[in-house]
Amino acid sequence: MIYDVVIIGAGASGLMAANLLNKEGINYLLLEKNDRVGKKLLITGGKRCNVTNNLDVDTFINRLTIRNKKFLYPALYTFGPEQVISHFNENGCPLILENNFKYFPKSNKSQSIIDTIMKDVDEKRIKYNKTVLKITKENDIFSIETKASNYQAKHVIIATGSESFPATGSSGDGLKFASNFDIAYNDFTPAETHVYSKHIVNNYKEFQGVAIPNTTVQIVGTKIKETGDLLFTHFGLSGPAIYHLSENIYEESVKGNKLLRFSLTALSESSVRELLNDSSKYVLKQLHQMTTKRVSRKLLDVLNIDNVKIAELSKKQINDLIDIICRFTVPIDKVEDKTKAYVNKGGILLKELNPQTMESKKVSNLFFVGETTDLHGPIGGFNITIAFATAHLAVYKILEK
Repeated sequence: MIYDVVIIGAGASGLMAANLLNKEGINYLLLEKNDRVGKKLLITGGKRCNVTNNLDVDTFINRLTIRNKKFLYPALYTFGPEQVISHFNENGCPLILENNFKYFPKSNKSQSIIDTIMKDVDEKRIKYNKTVLKITKENDIFSIETKASNYQAKHVIIATGSESFPATGSSGDGLKFASNFDIAYNDFTPAETHVYSKHIVNNYKEFQGVAIPNTTVQIVGTKIKETGDLLFTHFGLSGPAIYHLSENIYEESVKGNKLLRFSLTALSESSVRELLNDSSKYVLKQLHQMTTKRVSRKLLDVLNIDNVKIAELSKKQINDLIDIICRFTVPIDKVEDKTKAYVNKGGILLKELNPQTMESKKVSNLFFVGETTDLHGPIGGFNITIAFATAHLAVYKILEK
């Protein structure tokens, strides 16, 4: 049998593609290497699945760190956050808004998202435990080879994900298939993850659990920086600012730039100076107005300064305090491995794909969607929305044909 469409991968994008094709009565097949669908989707958002957010398309795209942001306009105008919300609300899975930003299923269970999509997917059209080994094309027909079976199709949608959490089946197979067709890609690298620092572990264990709100983290030696909350952990640094900057930290660390610099207070440097100019106050009391008590005490210890009145401090001691508070520097040992990162940077190069269809420019009727492509966003429903949106775009093109 020659199928109209074969989808490879039953993650967020693959399942959404199957959902749409099934509704249209298309002769399709979904190949999944696991014994169940949505294995990675199931663990996202702490098993609650932050499925999208409340941003309009322009704001959504502006929040992304990828270079060619405009590539996503056709996909997101077809099926952006607004359509994702409507889709689940109208199909028996109401979504709730948290912190005026993230949407989760009201059930607080990722399984609800999977169940809702699967209601319109024919289980008989899913082949489980089918790892695709190779894809070839001859006379406009694709041959999809697995260990035990071969399948043929007029169209192929590759939705195999990145290399984030490969135990869920997301092991970057799409890049292997692309290489067979001479389609260019970037290797997957970590993004949206934390960083390790022995310097913190060995010298600042007192900081563990301390959160620094709204600080600007800069990679020393570059102009690359990110503003947001930061968290000291038992292994190094975490928090939104680190997550958003982690892909850049990884790339710069390869070049040898392994120092991060940030402020330990949300106050401006001028405000810090003003507090440390009040000669009648004890230094520890003033530090408590800038940061936590634990951090304050540790800074005095590191600089070998006693808790005396500011009038008793030397000019150098005051300047040293200002410097360590406003320009705290941390050497980084490594970024979390791509297999444990929430998101991966990399995938099929966008120049290889038609932004109106997600179809390969080199190989007609071959589509790449979701995390297989060089598209990613920060934590907060961006990546699942991108997965759904690109799947919709590919399916609409196939339906047109």
